[in-house]
Amino acid sequence: MKDTIFRVYDIRGKVGSELIIDDVYDLASAIVYHFSQQNPDIKTFAIAMDGRTHSPAIKEEVCRAIIDSGLDVFFVGTCPSPVLYFAMYTAPVDAGIMITASHNPGEYNGLKLCLGKGTVWGGQIEEIKRLFHEKKRVNSGRKGAYAEYEIIDRYIDWMVNHFYHLVGSDISVMIDCGNGAAGTVLPQLVDAMKWKNVKLLYPEVDGTYPHHEADPTVEKNMQDLKKILQKEDFDFGLGLDGDCDRMAPMTKDGFLVPGDQLLAVFAQELLKEQPGAAVVFDIKSSGGLVELIESWGAKPCMSPSGHSIIKREMKKNNALLAGELSCHFVFKDRHFGFDDGIYAMLRLFEIVENSGKTVSQLISVFPKKVSSPEMRISCDEDVKWDIVDGVKSVLAKREDIEMITIDGVRATMDYGWGILRASNTQSVVCLRFESDSSRGLHQVKEDFFHAMKPYFDDELLKKEMNL
Repeated sequence: MKDTIFRVYDIRGKVGSELIIDDVYDLASAIVYHFSQQNPDIKTFAIAMDGRTHSPAIKEEVCRAIIDSGLDVFFVGTCPSPVLYFAMYTAPVDAGIMITASHNPGEYNGLKLCLGKGTVWGGQIEEIKRLFHEKKRVNSGRKGAYAEYEIIDRYIDWMVNHFYHLVGSDISVMIDCGNGAAGTVLPQLVDAMKWKNVKLLYPEVDGTYPHHEADPTVEKNMQDLKKILQKEDFDFGLGLDGDCDRMAPMTKDGFLVPGDQLLAVFAQELLKEQPGAAVVFDIKSSGGLVELIESWGAKPCMSPSGHSIIKREMKKNNALLAGELSCHFVFKDRHFGFDDGIYAMLRLFEIVENSGKTVSQLISVFPKKVSSPEMRISCDEDVKWDIVDGVKSVLAKREDIEMITIDGVRATMDYGWGILRASNTQSVVCLRFESDSSRGLHQVKEDFFHAMKPYFDDELLKKEMNL
């Protein structure tokens, strides 16, 4: 195993070169050891996996390690991550492991970890890395048991019961499942909800992702959906990522809605019932979101990016809603409080139905800004933090810049703002820029370009930053 697989939010890497299946037994043993230290009464793990080609082999090693440690396994099958999270709230289990690499390409895989109802991340992942290198394991002197536990039907029943008012709806939507784990739930959910005009694109679970990567926030991945919306009579479209903890809608005219704009739609609806509620958003979100939710009387709470971190910030601020530019959405209002792209999809369907508005009309409330999409520039894993620190040092020398450094560097000038941060899930640095004018946007980009020049080829940087 390479140490680079131990990331901030999960354990993830390329299978065969970074994540070694023959070492998964020792890795899972270290996870059990750490969890047993945190909760000596732990007895049962829920295990789930996505549709990647190597997920079954990893699942076998994970289950073997847990059983050899004297603990029991409930295998809940091939399903989305939110279904595993649902099991943590509704099934008799103490911990969970989801075998997935989320939206990463097919050659990746990994483990998302749950202890009780909370996600395991940050320092706990670092501790598991240490325990793995020390080959720590629980020696209980007994074998655990293995059982299979049906959870998808229970998950669908919960959705139908909580959105019974949408049963039989005429809403017309094309959903791109991206050959991800959505295909284990969406066909049955569409049937159970009696939706005649909701159709599925690429619902076949295929871990090679033959049509496009299962990341619906990237324009190139949504081109097939865009063409269908242009030709066929759907109200809007929607994409789910590989493990369904994220969803991104697309308007009828092909605009891929950023997470901050959709968060505004969710917040506006929530605040009608919960005035003054706190809303958590990540540091990459538009300044327009802050303007809106402040004008609506909400308490805005900026957070570092990352689904685990926004959940922590929700708890700290007693917030009912959180979201990220990357389209993670978390509801504590009428929900358990974990990121579930399918649940967020149903909340959007509900708003469209109740308002009688199109998605385009709903997001038209968002202030007009000139914003770039999130840009991701590949770099070596071991230097991405150095790049961020170097750029931060350059920008800090300017007196006309205000900086927020809770996650990378967000620099605000009179003419706009920009952010540079190191991704916690991939070997990339992430950028985003915003201004009230095209000229201002260009100037912000130029500021970051000159600060980043020492680390990248000029022409590559200009191309990536669209300069």
